[in-house]
Amino acid sequence: MRLLRRLTLSQARQVGIDAVLLLALIATALVGLASTYTESEFWWIGMAGALLAVLTTTVVSVVLRWPSVVAALGVVAWYFLLGPVLCLRGQDAATPGPRSWEMLVHEALHGWKDLLTTLPPVDGESRLLVLPWLLGLVTGLLGAVLALVRSRRMAIAAPLPLLPPLALLAVVILLGVDRPEALWLQGTVFAVLALAWLALRHTRTVSTFTTPRNVRGRLLRLGTGATLVAVAGMLALPIGTWASGDDAQRVILRDHVEPPFDVGQYPSPLASFRRYVELPAGEHSPLNLHDTTLFTIEGVPTGSRVRLAVLDRYDGVVWGASNNSQPGVANDTYQRVSRVIDNPVAGRPVDARVTIGPGWSGVWLPTLGALQSIDFLDDDSQRLAESFRYNLATSSAVVPAGVLPGDVYVFTAVSPEDDLTPETATSTNVGEAADAASFLDTQAVQWSEGERQPMRRVYAIARHLKSDGRYSDGVTESERIYHAGHNRYRLTDDTGGVNSPFVVGNDEQYAALMALLANRIGVPARVVLGAVVPGGGVVTGADVHAWVEIQVADGSWRTLSTDLFMDEDAPAEQQTTRKQQLSGSVVPPPAPIPPPSSSRDQNDTEMKIRKSRSTTGHLDPDVSGSVALWLSRLIRYVVVPVLALTILLSSVVVAKLVRRRRRRTRAKVSARFVGAWRELVDHARDLGQPVPVGSGITRREQAFQIVSPGARSLAHQADSHVFGPRLPRPGDAETYWQQVDRERETMSASVSRWKRLRAALSLTTF
Repeated sequence: MRLLRRLTLSQARQVGIDAVLLLALIATALVGLASTYTESEFWWIGMAGALLAVLTTTVVSVVLRWPSVVAALGVVAWYFLLGPVLCLRGQDAATPGPRSWEMLVHEALHGWKDLLTTLPPVDGESRLLVLPWLLGLVTGLLGAVLALVRSRRMAIAAPLPLLPPLALLAVVILLGVDRPEALWLQGTVFAVLALAWLALRHTRTVSTFTTPRNVRGRLLRLGTGATLVAVAGMLALPIGTWASGDDAQRVILRDHVEPPFDVGQYPSPLASFRRYVELPAGEHSPLNLHDTTLFTIEGVPTGSRVRLAVLDRYDGVVWGASNNSQPGVANDTYQRVSRVIDNPVAGRPVDARVTIGPGWSGVWLPTLGALQSIDFLDDDSQRLAESFRYNLATSSAVVPAGVLPGDVYVFTAVSPEDDLTPETATSTNVGEAADAASFLDTQAVQWSEGERQPMRRVYAIARHLKSDGRYSDGVTESERIYHAGHNRYRLTDDTGGVNSPFVVGNDEQYAALMALLANRIGVPARVVLGAVVPGGGVVTGADVHAWVEIQVADGSWRTLSTDLFMDEDAPAEQQTTRKQQLSGSVVPPPAPIPPPSSSRDQNDTEMKIRKSRSTTGHLDPDVSGSVALWLSRLIRYVVVPVLALTILLSSVVVAKLVRRRRRRTRAKVSARFVGAWRELVDHARDLGQPVPVGSGITRREQAFQIVSPGARSLAHQADSHVFGPRLPRPGDAETYWQQVDRERETMSASVSRWKRLRAALSLTTF
C-alpha cells in the first residue's frame, strides 16, 4: 500500500482510464476474428493476454518505476508460462516444458501462416489459439508503454497509445476472412472509442494553460473534448466502413498466401486403376483389390458416389491433383480445416460413418458431397485431425499422415444438385488442361462437328466415344495389347487410342480422354476417382470407378454420366479395320517417362505412412527434419538462455525490491531514516556516481559526491533525526522516504534510459 501512495488520485485515475480504454479497443479489434474461429475462446484468450500485459506494465512502470524493458521481460515470461495451459490444452504439450515452449516458438514465428493456410472457421481448441494470445500480449504491452509516455508536445504523445490497437485492427482484418464479422462493431465502435480516447488525452494538456478552478479553463477543456468527440462520431461510420470493407473489396492475406502443402507430390491414384479390376479365372495377384473391402460406409443411400480423389491437372503422363488449378478461384487449395467447415452448399444433408478396411491405405480420404464437419474417432484421432486437409473447390480430402485399416471417422456433408443436360450452360473458366489437350485437336473438332453450344458439343463427343469405343480392362490373354495408363501415347496410339479403329480401354482411359476433349473445346472438366456405394455399404475394389465432372455456369461441378461416353461391349479378338481419320498428332511412346507403376507407387506410399505413424514427437507431419532440428536448436540455444537470463535479471530486481522494503519497514524508526539514506546512496552508485562507502564516511561527506541538488539537505535531515534529542515519529520517516523517492526520480530523469536500465540491474550495491 505504501507503493500505491506514491501516485496521486489524479494520476491513478488517468492511468486507470487509459488502461480501460486500451483494453476496450483491443477487445473491439479482436472481435474481427470471430469468423475465423469456431468459438469465442480466442477472444477470451486474447483479452487475457492484453489484461496481463497492461497490468504488468502498469505495476512495473508506474508503481515500481522500473524501466519498460522489465515489463517486456515479464510479458515474455507470461507468454511461455501460461501459453501452454491456455492455448495447448488437450494436446501432449499442455504443461510448461521444452516441448510446449518449442510449439510456442513455432507459433510465434509461423502461426500467422498456419492460420492463413487453415480453412476457416478454425477449431477453438487447436494450437492456433497461440496467435490471439500473442497479439493480446504484444498490443497490451505496447499500448500501455506508449500511454505512459510524457512529452511537452502532447499533440504527439497523446495519439501514441492508439497506434498498437490500430495496428492490431489492421492485422485482424488481414488475417480474417472475406466476410466481415460485425461490421458496425468492428468499425464504428472502434472509431468512436479511439477518437474519444484521443480527445480525452488531448484535454489533459489544457490544464497546462489554466488551473482546475478556473471556469474559463473548464469551459475550454469541455469545449475541446466535445468537439473531438463530435468529430469522432462523424468519422466513425466512414472509418468503420473503410476499415472493414465489403466482401468484394476487402484485402485479406488468405487470398495471397499459398498453402505449403503440395498435393502434387503424391502419385496419381488413377494410374493404379487396374488394381481394382477383376482378374481372369484362375489368376491371382496379392496387389489386386477387386474383392477386398476398401471401407465400409454407413448412413448414405445405395448408389451414392463416394469421392476418393479429384484430379484436375494433366501433364501429358497422368491426371493428378493440384493446388491452384482453377483460374480466379481462391479456395482451390488443400488447406487445414477444423471439425466444422464453412462450406455453404445447397442440397441433401448426409450424416455418414466410415471404417477403413484392409484394402485401403494412403493419403486419400473417402468423402461424399460437400463436407460440413468431420471427426476422427480412433486412438490416433488428434494427429489425423491435425494432418487432415480439404479442398473446397474439388470437395476432396487428404490426410498426409496417412489412413490405415481400422481408422474410423464420421462426417456430415451436403449432396448437391447433380443434374446435367445438353441445354445446361457451362462455365468458361478453363485451366491448364485445355492446353495440355492440344494433341486431341482433330478429334475435338471432328467428334463435335455440327454442334455450336458447348454442352451439346460435349454430348456429341460422348456419343462418339460410346458408339466407336469398346470396354476392356486389358487383363485377359487376348486383350493384354491394351495397356494401362493414360499418357498421351496411350490415348493416341493405334492399339486402343484415338488413332486406332476403335477406342479401347476401361474407366481410366475413357474418363481421362473425355475430360481432355471437354477442356479442349472450352468446357472445364476434371476426373474423379471414386466408388459407387453398393447395398450394405461395404465398398470393395469392384465398386471403384472413374467419372468426369463438368463445371456449369454457376460455378458448381456436375457429373457427366459414364453411360453417355463409356461402352460396355468388349472388343473383338480380331477387329476389322475401318476407315478412321487420323489426327496427325500421333505421339511417340514416352520411353524416358514410363507410366507409373501402381504397385510401386502404392508400396512407397504405404512405407511412408508407416514410417510417419511410427515416428512420434514431431510438431507437425509436414515440418521437415531440417525445420524440426532448427526449432530444437532455437529452443536450446536461444529460448532457454533467454529465459535463464530473464530469471537471473529478474532476481536482481526482486532482491533490490526486498532490500528496499526491509529498509522502509524497520521496527526502529531511526533505522528507517538510515535505510532511506542508504537507498539514495545505493541508487547514486548504481547510476555510476563515485560515492564513498564504509566505516568512517559520514552522510555529509557522501552528499558532496552525489550529483543531486537535494542530497545535502537530506543528509542533514537524516543526521538530525538519527542523532537528535527526541525520538523520530513514523510519520516523519514516511515523509523522509517520500523525499528520497522524489530525489531518486530526479536523478534517474537526468540520465539516459539505457543508463537507468543498467542501474536497475546493477550488482554494485550488493
